[in-house]
Amino acid sequence: MLDFMDYIQLAFAEATEWNRDNSYSSLTATAQSLLDFTTPERLRVHLSSLSTPHFATSYTLGTVGLIDGSVSYLYSTVPFDNTPSRSALIPLRKLAPGYRQVQAPVAPVENWGWDSILDGANAHKHSSNHNASSSTPLAQKATLLNATLHLPPPTTLNALFLRRISPTMQLTLAVCSTRGPPLSKSAPQASLLTQLSHDTGKYSNEYLFSTDNALFGWRGLWNFGPDPRSSTRDAASPRLSLLSAGAEAYYSPVSSLIGMSTGLRFSTLPAATDLPSSVTSTSPSPSTSSPPTPSTSSSHTPSSSSSTSNNTHPISTFPYTLTLTLTPLTGSLSTTYSLRASPNLAFSSRFGFNVYSWESEMVAGCELWRRGPTRDSADDGLEWARRKMRTWESPPVSDFDPIARGPGHSPSPSPSPTISNILPAGEDKKEEEANGSVLKIRVDQSWNVRLLWEGRVKELLK
Repeated sequence: MLDFMDYIQLAFAEATEWNRDNSYSSLTATAQSLLDFTTPERLRVHLSSLSTPHFATSYTLGTVGLIDGSVSYLYSTVPFDNTPSRSALIPLRKLAPGYRQVQAPVAPVENWGWDSILDGANAHKHSSNHNASSSTPLAQKATLLNATLHLPPPTTLNALFLRRISPTMQLTLAVCSTRGPPLSKSAPQASLLTQLSHDTGKYSNEYLFSTDNALFGWRGLWNFGPDPRSSTRDAASPRLSLLSAGAEAYYSPVSSLIGMSTGLRFSTLPAATDLPSSVTSTSPSPSTSSPPTPSTSSSHTPSSSSSTSNNTHPISTFPYTLTLTLTPLTGSLSTTYSLRASPNLAFSSRFGFNVYSWESEMVAGCELWRRGPTRDSADDGLEWARRKMRTWESPPVSDFDPIARGPGHSPSPSPSPTISNILPAGEDKKEEEANGSVLKIRVDQSWNVRLLWEGRVKELLK
């Protein structure tokens, strides 16, 4: 299960419209979530809070054998007004990653200026009033700061600086510093990792540099198909699949370390398994449509039939993802196949082979989601407080009683917030809210079984 700070960082990426799937590091994200999960070995308690829309805190205490903990703080210039922060409202699929549906690549934000979401937390407030925005100084670009202090000694400090410097570029600075032994007078060991990401939708590049052994790195991903920046594809016929190819390379002049790998990914997009609503909603009824003329029907029948066949017959019954990765220097070859059989069931398998040592690996796993009790969207959990307030006040008068309210009175809307105001509407959100727990199973070729259960008990996440 993801930590609260990782969850906030994902919300930051969604708020700034940064596509996490369009990266070589996410090529095998689905298989890793289903097969490479870890089971907890100790008892750890996390206490986290989104104190303000811009500031979050998290405290961790671990026990069983060795008592340790951590303190973490996060600040963002982008407000998290619509981000659920209560454990009872956070969708469990956000914290327990499983099968990830790859989305179609999109063009970057073009309105880089006053109205851009990347120009700071207050930019969206001025988008409706251009006169006010012209007199307001340019706000700070979208920036995220995160620091985590791990205790007890040896104390380790992890810091993260993330900033969107342009619609297509993002800068990330990660610092790790470890304090030496108590009697040592040497300076704390520290390392800095710098990453510059460039994403155009069609392709993405990542340039890395680490002060540890002066390591230089590059990662790139190329999406086959039309360029989203210049594509004029009709919304009624979206892309059904996505084929991506990528590679990475590393070099350290200090230790003469060289590393490289390459990979392919083929994944179905949401349009491949969903029937477009426009096919059924825009089709005219037989009673209201007029019969076409012979010339019209003969000229448009082939095109309409072909478009209907493309829209009404998906290419796949289930969403699936195929990956192939190769490490030439070590001779490692790995293939994965992940399938989402239903909204609550997903399978994944991986086969690895080394051409030098003839060693092989086979792993299979699945995840099963259990639907928990759903809550009414109009129930915000504060009805008990309203009943308590009504017992202290006079008996309420109906809003629709004209005699008691007067001739010029109009009913006032309820100012209380609801869950529908906190969580966006949609079938996917309703599905996420309905999930109460997940069971993950992993089996390898040696019949080593690994089980992991993650769920919500009342308002406690386990």
